[in-house]
Amino acid sequence: MPLPLRGAPPEMMVAAMVSLAAIALAVLVERRSQAAQERTRALEQQLEAERGAHADVEAALAGSHEVLCRLVRQQEGVREAERARIARDLHDELGHRLLSLRVELALQQAAVRGTAPAVHDKLTVAVGNLDTAIRSVRAIVTGLRPIAKGQSLRQAAERHLADFARLHGLDYRFDAGRDPGQEDRRDQEQDAVLLRVLQESLSNVARHAQATMVCVTLVESAGEALLKIEDDGIGPAALEHLDRRGCGIDGMRERTEAFGGSLTVLPGRRGGTVVCATLPHTRSPIQV
Repeated sequence: MPLPLRGAPPEMMVAAMVSLAAIALAVLVERRSQAAQERTRALEQQLEAERGAHADVEAALAGSHEVLCRLVRQQEGVREAERARIARDLHDELGHRLLSLRVELALQQAAVRGTAPAVHDKLTVAVGNLDTAIRSVRAIVTGLRPIAKGQSLRQAAERHLADFARLHGLDYRFDAGRDPGQEDRRDQEQDAVLLRVLQESLSNVARHAQATMVCVTLVESAGEALLKIEDDGIGPAALEHLDRRGCGIDGMRERTEAFGGSLTVLPGRRGGTVVCATLPHTRSPIQV
């Protein structure tokens, strides 16, 4: 024991020891507090770094998505140009040749009328088959061509549906509504996407859905256009093989999303399939 405390009362000794213990405890608490603050600062810095990295990743993903959407739109423009070229070639070459052949067969049919009934009947069947082929070529050409200048999406969709139903022997119903406040200025690329959705959906109806009735609803407002195609066929299962080939529903969905829209495929309430596509009328150009 130090000399100054040997003659001190026990109370002072206890107080001195308590003070020393308090000081030691205070120093220990302070050190632990500093250590905790340093760990907190380190964790905050780490969290801030992770937030920055996360923001960079999100920005990179958003940039990649915008670039992908732009590429899809450019690809769709190339497809439209190629469709227009093919339609022109079919109309100018194949269409004219089929019409010339029909004229020749019709002349031969008229020449043997009353003299060779068997030949006349065969030529009648051939002319009928040729007329069916000409209607099919015209329908294909109409489907390949983009929306004509000055023609609205409603007019193009209604005409295509009527031609398609007549060619395939289907019943159909077309309902269209428009917001009176809608502006006349339209995005032709977006209208073309919706028309392609209608064409591909109807093509699936004819080839795989085994449908007898198709209902098409087109609702246009100032903000968006909604297209719904409903059939009474065998349901969405008819579309699965198209998705496995990398086209069909997946392709339609990719194109609509690239233009800021959405596409859903659901079973109908009474069987069949409901394809619903929504596209905004206006979109800001993407900067890359």
